[in-house]
Amino acid sequence: MKALVIGGGIIGAAVAWRLACERVAVAVLERGRLGQEASWAAGGLIAPQGEADRPGPFFDLCMKAKQAFDALVERLVRESGVDPEYDKYGVLYVAFNEEEREELKARARWQREANAVVEELDAREALRLVPSLSRAVLHALHMPTNRRLDNRKLTQAYVNAAVRAGAEFREGACVDALVTSGGRASGVRLRDGSVAEADLVIIAAGAWSGEIRGLEGDSIRFFPVRGQILCFDARPGILAPSLFSTRGILVPRRDGRLLAGSVFEDAGYNKSVTLGGIRHVAQAACELMPALSQVAFREAWAGLRPATDDLMPVIGPSPTVSNVLYASGHFRSGIMLSALTGEVIADLAMGRKPVVDLGPFLPERYRSPVPRQRFKITEV
Repeated sequence: MKALVIGGGIIGAAVAWRLACERVAVAVLERGRLGQEASWAAGGLIAPQGEADRPGPFFDLCMKAKQAFDALVERLVRESGVDPEYDKYGVLYVAFNEEEREELKARARWQREANAVVEELDAREALRLVPSLSRAVLHALHMPTNRRLDNRKLTQAYVNAAVRAGAEFREGACVDALVTSGGRASGVRLRDGSVAEADLVIIAAGAWSGEIRGLEGDSIRFFPVRGQILCFDARPGILAPSLFSTRGILVPRRDGRLLAGSVFEDAGYNKSVTLGGIRHVAQAACELMPALSQVAFREAWAGLRPATDDLMPVIGPSPTVSNVLYASGHFRSGIMLSALTGEVIADLAMGRKPVVDLGPFLPERYRSPVPRQRFKITEV
């Protein structure tokens, strides 16, 4: 079997690694540079209890995704030679007023019902856990099993492991369209007019997945949602758990950097850093950790999250082209979902039943005659 993966971000690289381990001949076609879009711009959280806002299929998928990553990370480090800095310090989700306190209490209830580990803390207990936390915090949820890593190193780890397993990566290879006949794809046509042949095509092009011609009948709208992150130079160990609030996040790195984010903006394919985004992120970060106002600013960047109309990933076979699989639309959870997505695509490619129920995430959901809700993108 020869497979073409369109997209060289973290999802495409994870898929390539798992397929190459199955002895599939894999080529990854990346329109720009490997891992330089959403995968590069992320915060690096493996935090299903912080990412999912309600119980249901997406939360269940995120929990399974973390389990898949936990089971895989040592092998990935061994086969890639790259340590993605998978740290075990948990997440602290805080409330600053009574309304937010009630929201966190409700979150704790449904997460306990799903057998997730969550601890409710009062203000004194939260400050004992994080001494640099704002004294304005009223209540907090501690999620000790949620984790974080360096997303850029993780992407490189997937690429390295895939290459060592036999996968090929091509940068600057922009795919224009599928080449199809009789409801099957025989390959893809690149922007330069050349054709690459394949027995299987995987769509993992993130926010650009909808630009590949030949899949219009699937009726899936992929679109970018801009996020902005500020980075500060602090001393290593100044913050242990990652911090969440309803307005922002603060994620530490081993070398002392603190990443503050983020906004959700409908800005098209514009990756500019804006004054409004900087102000929003900085205010939310300082609200969480007031001492951050005295920490040296390092840099800022923006990235484009790959979204769909229901803000859920699209994973599984195309309903109109039989040998095309989707692995896209992961929105803000691509880092967390990378290991599981790679595993699921490999299962589908090899004719095995996936380890998760893909029903809510299948591409065919967009062909339903029932109109689907389009989420309005606003700031966090």
